[in-house]
Amino acid sequence: MALLPVAAALAGLLIGLFSRALVVRHSAAEGDSLRYGCPSCTALLLGALVWKAVTGDASPGSASSGDAAPVAGGPLPGVAWAVGPGEPGDPAGWAPYLAELAELLAFCWLAVLCVVLAFVDLAVRRLPDRFTLAAGLGTGGLLTVAAAAGGRWGDLLGAGLGGLALAGFYLLLFLVNPAGMGLGDVKLAAVLGTALGWLGWNALVAGAFLGFLAGALYGVALIVLRRGSRKSEFPFGPFMIIGAFAAVLF
Repeated sequence: MALLPVAAALAGLLIGLFSRALVVRHSAAEGDSLRYGCPSCTALLLGALVWKAVTGDASPGSASSGDAAPVAGGPLPGVAWAVGPGEPGDPAGWAPYLAELAELLAFCWLAVLCVVLAFVDLAVRRLPDRFTLAAGLGTGGLLTVAAAAGGRWGDLLGAGLGGLALAGFYLLLFLVNPAGMGLGDVKLAAVLGTALGWLGWNALVAGAFLGFLAGALYGVALIVLRRGSRKSEFPFGPFMIIGAFAAVLF
Protein backbone atom coordinates (compact mmCIF):
# COMPACT_ATOMS: atom_id res chain seq x y z
CA MET A 1 0.00 0.00 0.00
CA ALA A 2 1.61 3.22 -1.18
CA LEU A 3 -0.23 5.35 1.39
CA LEU A 4 0.64 3.15 4.34
CA PRO A 5 3.91 4.94 5.30
CA VAL A 6 2.10 8.30 5.05
CA ALA A 7 -0.68 7.05 7.34
CA ALA A 8 1.94 5.70 9.72
CA ALA A 9 3.70 9.08 9.79
CA LEU A 10 0.45 10.89 10.64
CA ALA A 11 -0.30 8.32 13.34
CA GLY A 12 3.21 8.86 14.70
CA LEU A 13 2.58 12.58 15.07
CA LEU A 14 -0.54 11.95 17.14
CA ILE A 15 1.09 9.21 19.21
CA GLY A 16 4.05 11.51 19.81
CA LEU A 17 1.92 13.95 21.80
CA PHE A 18 1.20 11.29 24.41
CA SER A 19 4.40 9.28 24.31
CA ARG A 20 6.42 12.46 24.85
CA ALA A 21 4.39 13.03 28.01
CA LEU A 22 5.15 9.45 29.09
CA VAL A 23 8.87 10.03 28.63
CA VAL A 24 8.87 13.23 30.68
CA ARG A 25 6.68 11.63 33.35
CA HIS A 26 8.95 8.61 33.78
CA SER A 27 12.30 10.38 33.36
CA ALA A 28 12.76 10.34 37.11
CA ALA A 29 15.48 8.55 39.02
CA GLU A 30 14.58 5.40 40.92
CA GLY A 31 12.66 6.36 44.04
CA ASP A 32 11.88 9.93 42.86
CA SER A 33 8.36 11.16 42.17
CA LEU A 34 7.11 10.90 38.60
CA ARG A 35 6.42 14.18 36.88
CA TYR A 36 3.96 15.68 34.41
CA GLY A 37 5.59 18.87 33.20
CA CYS A 38 8.62 20.20 31.43
CA PRO A 39 11.73 19.85 33.64
CA SER A 40 12.86 23.40 32.80
CA CYS A 41 9.54 25.22 33.24
CA THR A 42 6.13 24.81 34.87
CA ALA A 43 4.19 23.99 31.69
CA LEU A 44 2.26 20.73 31.60
CA LEU A 45 2.37 18.57 28.50
CA LEU A 46 -0.81 17.91 26.51
CA GLY A 47 -0.62 14.18 27.14
CA ALA A 48 -0.11 14.82 30.85
CA LEU A 49 -3.21 17.03 30.99
CA VAL A 50 -5.28 14.25 29.45
CA TRP A 51 -3.75 11.74 31.88
CA LYS A 52 -4.60 13.94 34.86
CA ALA A 53 -8.16 14.41 33.61
CA VAL A 54 -8.66 10.65 33.23
CA THR A 55 -6.95 9.50 36.42
CA GLY A 56 -7.82 12.43 38.67
CA ASP A 57 -4.21 12.57 39.83
CA ALA A 58 -3.75 16.06 41.25
CA SER A 59 -0.24 15.70 42.60
CA PRO A 60 2.32 16.05 39.81
CA GLY A 61 5.78 15.36 41.13
CA SER A 62 9.05 16.86 40.11
CA ALA A 63 12.36 15.18 39.55
CA SER A 64 15.92 16.34 39.28
CA SER A 65 16.82 14.10 36.36
CA GLY A 66 17.89 15.31 32.93
CA ASP A 67 15.78 16.54 30.04
CA ALA A 68 14.05 14.22 27.60
CA ALA A 69 12.86 15.34 24.18
CA PRO A 70 11.59 12.35 22.20
CA VAL A 71 10.47 12.23 18.61
CA ALA A 72 7.91 9.53 19.28
CA GLY A 73 6.37 7.60 16.45
CA GLY A 74 9.29 8.49 14.18
CA PRO A 75 10.12 4.89 13.19
CA LEU A 76 6.55 4.11 12.12
CA PRO A 77 6.81 5.14 8.44
CA GLY A 78 9.94 3.02 7.96
CA VAL A 79 8.43 0.05 9.75
CA ALA A 80 5.25 0.37 7.68
CA TRP A 81 7.31 0.42 4.50
CA ALA A 82 9.48 -2.53 5.55
CA VAL A 83 6.92 -4.98 6.92
CA GLY A 84 3.57 -3.58 5.78
CA PRO A 85 1.01 -5.85 4.10
CA GLY A 86 0.48 -5.86 0.38
CA GLU A 87 -2.82 -5.55 -1.39
CA PRO A 88 -5.42 -8.19 -0.47
CA GLY A 89 -6.35 -10.44 -3.35
CA ASP A 90 -9.41 -12.61 -3.73
CA PRO A 91 -11.61 -13.40 -0.68
CA ALA A 92 -9.57 -16.51 0.03
CA GLY A 93 -6.53 -14.30 0.49
CA TRP A 94 -7.82 -12.33 3.47
CA ALA A 95 -6.21 -14.65 6.01
CA PRO A 96 -2.66 -13.95 4.77
CA TYR A 97 -3.53 -10.24 4.60
CA LEU A 98 -4.71 -10.33 8.21
CA ALA A 99 -1.49 -12.11 9.14
CA GLU A 100 0.62 -9.40 7.48
CA LEU A 101 -1.46 -6.64 9.09
CA ALA A 102 -1.00 -8.19 12.55
CA GLU A 103 2.73 -8.45 11.87
CA LEU A 104 2.86 -4.77 10.91
CA LEU A 105 0.95 -3.73 14.04
CA ALA A 106 3.30 -5.82 16.19
CA PHE A 107 6.39 -3.99 14.92
CA CYS A 108 4.68 -0.58 15.08
CA TRP A 109 3.65 -1.25 18.68
CA LEU A 110 7.21 -2.23 19.49
CA ALA A 111 8.60 0.85 17.73
CA VAL A 112 6.43 3.28 19.71
CA LEU A 113 7.29 1.76 23.07
CA CYS A 114 10.96 1.45 22.20
CA VAL A 115 11.09 5.20 21.52
CA VAL A 116 9.74 5.80 25.02
CA LEU A 117 12.19 3.32 26.54
CA ALA A 118 15.16 4.78 24.66
CA PHE A 119 14.55 8.36 25.77
CA VAL A 120 13.86 7.43 29.38
CA ASP A 121 17.07 5.40 29.41
CA LEU A 122 19.00 8.33 27.95
CA ALA A 123 17.56 10.69 30.56
CA VAL A 124 17.89 8.65 33.75
CA ARG A 125 19.57 5.37 32.78
CA ARG A 126 16.68 3.04 33.52
CA LEU A 127 14.19 1.03 31.48
CA PRO A 128 10.78 1.05 33.24
CA ASP A 129 9.37 -2.46 33.53
CA ARG A 130 5.85 -1.32 32.65
CA PHE A 131 6.92 -0.27 29.16
CA THR A 132 9.15 -3.29 28.59
CA LEU A 133 6.35 -5.62 29.69
CA ALA A 134 3.79 -3.80 27.54
CA ALA A 135 6.12 -4.03 24.55
CA GLY A 136 6.67 -7.74 25.07
CA LEU A 137 3.02 -8.64 25.62
CA GLY A 138 1.75 -6.53 22.74
CA THR A 139 4.37 -7.69 20.27
CA GLY A 140 4.08 -11.34 21.28
CA GLY A 141 0.29 -11.26 21.19
CA LEU A 142 0.10 -9.68 17.74
CA LEU A 143 2.72 -12.04 16.34
CA THR A 144 0.64 -14.93 17.69
CA VAL A 145 -2.35 -13.56 15.75
CA ALA A 146 -0.15 -13.32 12.65
CA ALA A 147 1.01 -16.91 13.12
CA ALA A 148 -2.56 -18.19 13.56
CA ALA A 149 -3.89 -16.30 10.53
CA GLY A 150 -0.97 -17.11 8.25
CA GLY A 151 0.02 -20.54 9.51
CA ARG A 152 3.43 -19.20 10.48
CA TRP A 153 3.92 -21.35 13.57
CA GLY A 154 7.55 -21.94 12.68
CA ASP A 155 8.16 -18.20 12.72
CA LEU A 156 6.40 -17.93 16.09
CA LEU A 157 8.65 -20.67 17.46
CA GLY A 158 11.64 -18.77 16.10
CA ALA A 159 10.39 -15.64 17.86
CA GLY A 160 10.19 -17.44 21.19
CA LEU A 161 13.61 -19.00 20.78
CA GLY A 162 15.05 -15.68 19.62
CA GLY A 163 13.77 -13.94 22.74
CA LEU A 164 15.23 -16.61 24.98
CA ALA A 165 18.56 -16.63 23.14
CA LEU A 166 19.12 -12.87 23.20
CA ALA A 167 17.92 -12.54 26.80
CA GLY A 168 20.21 -15.41 27.81
CA PHE A 169 23.17 -13.75 26.12
CA TYR A 170 22.54 -10.44 27.89
CA LEU A 171 21.96 -12.25 31.18
CA LEU A 172 25.40 -13.83 30.80
CA LEU A 173 26.90 -10.38 30.20
CA PHE A 174 25.10 -9.08 33.29
CA LEU A 175 26.43 -11.92 35.45
CA VAL A 176 29.97 -11.38 34.18
CA ASN A 177 29.89 -7.60 34.64
CA PRO A 178 26.84 -6.28 36.56
CA ALA A 179 28.22 -2.74 36.41
CA GLY A 180 28.23 -2.73 32.62
CA MET A 181 24.83 -4.28 31.95
CA GLY A 182 21.55 -4.00 33.86
CA LEU A 183 18.59 -6.32 34.28
CA GLY A 184 16.54 -3.78 32.35
CA ASP A 185 18.76 -4.48 29.35
CA VAL A 186 18.20 -8.22 29.79
CA LYS A 187 14.42 -7.75 29.78
CA LEU A 188 14.60 -5.49 26.75
CA ALA A 189 16.76 -8.08 24.99
CA ALA A 190 13.99 -10.65 25.45
CA VAL A 191 11.50 -8.34 23.72
CA LEU A 192 13.81 -7.34 20.88
CA GLY A 193 14.96 -10.93 20.44
CA THR A 194 11.34 -12.03 20.04
CA ALA A 195 10.75 -9.53 17.25
CA LEU A 196 14.04 -10.32 15.51
CA GLY A 197 13.58 -14.07 15.95
CA TRP A 198 10.27 -13.82 14.11
CA LEU A 199 12.21 -12.52 11.08
CA GLY A 200 14.84 -15.26 11.31
CA TRP A 201 18.17 -16.04 12.91
CA ASN A 202 20.04 -13.82 10.44
CA ALA A 203 17.99 -10.84 11.59
CA LEU A 204 18.57 -11.78 15.23
CA VAL A 205 22.35 -11.96 14.83
CA ALA A 206 22.45 -8.80 12.73
CA GLY A 207 20.32 -6.85 15.19
CA ALA A 208 22.45 -7.90 18.15
CA PHE A 209 25.69 -7.16 16.30
CA LEU A 210 24.53 -3.74 15.08
CA GLY A 211 23.50 -2.80 18.61
CA PHE A 212 26.96 -3.55 19.96
CA LEU A 213 28.55 -1.82 16.96
CA ALA A 214 26.51 1.35 17.56
CA GLY A 215 27.43 1.32 21.24
CA ALA A 216 31.10 0.78 20.46
CA LEU A 217 31.17 3.64 17.95
CA TYR A 218 29.54 5.93 20.50
CA GLY A 219 32.13 4.94 23.11
CA VAL A 220 34.97 5.63 20.68
CA ALA A 221 33.43 9.01 19.83
CA LEU A 222 33.35 9.91 23.54
CA ILE A 223 37.04 9.09 23.86
CA VAL A 224 38.04 10.94 20.68
CA LEU A 225 36.09 14.03 21.75
CA ARG A 226 37.56 13.72 25.25
CA ARG A 227 34.12 13.50 26.83
CA GLY A 228 34.77 10.12 28.34
CA SER A 229 37.26 7.33 28.86
CA ARG A 230 37.39 3.56 28.43
CA LYS A 231 35.71 3.22 31.82
CA SER A 232 32.87 5.64 31.05
CA GLU A 233 29.37 4.21 31.46
CA PHE A 234 26.39 5.13 29.31
CA PRO A 235 22.88 3.71 28.77
CA PHE A 236 22.95 0.81 26.34
CA GLY A 237 19.21 0.41 25.75
CA PRO A 238 19.05 2.99 22.92
CA PHE A 239 21.83 1.20 21.04
CA MET A 240 20.08 -2.14 21.44
CA ILE A 241 16.98 -0.57 19.92
CA ILE A 242 18.90 1.11 17.09
CA GLY A 243 20.56 -2.18 16.16
CA ALA A 244 17.31 -4.13 16.28
CA PHE A 245 15.36 -1.73 14.08
CA ALA A 246 18.26 -1.35 11.67
CA ALA A 247 17.98 -5.10 11.13
CA VAL A 248 14.19 -4.87 10.77
CA LEU A 249 14.34 -2.05 8.23
CA PHE A 250 17.25 -3.21 6.13
